[in-house]
Amino acid sequence: MRRFRFTPIVLAFAALALPLAAFAQSNGFVPLADTSQSPLISQAYNSGNLVDFVNTLFRMAISLGAILAVVRIAWAGYQYMTTDSFGSKSHAKEVLGDVALGLLLLLSIWLILYQINPDLLNLTFLKDITPIQQ
Repeated sequence: MRRFRFTPIVLAFAALALPLAAFAQSNGFVPLADTSQSPLISQAYNSGNLVDFVNTLFRMAISLGAILAVVRIAWAGYQYMTTDSFGSKSHAKEVLGDVALGLLLLLSIWLILYQINPDLLNLTFLKDITPIQQ
């Protein structure tokens, strides 16, 4: 099976996202959707501050990734316990290993950013970005 590499996509996204973030921050962040269903997103979205919005999305993405990983661990454990075939047990072990790697990546994102500078976790660096003058 061919594995997909995310590095070029992440670099391209970062190259496009930072200038757009500077433009949005300098012109005032204007929400385009109704977020009244979720109070956490609604509060950050309607604040008019891009930094708060991106910070909330970052925390929610880390939390959602951890919750989905725990659900996936439970499902793989269920598959491992209820099957007798060797192929299914090996697939469940492979899933458990992949999920453990994913959880380590989530934890390492937070740890690396915290060790470099704890303010990076608040994503306040977006406030200092100035738009390019044309």
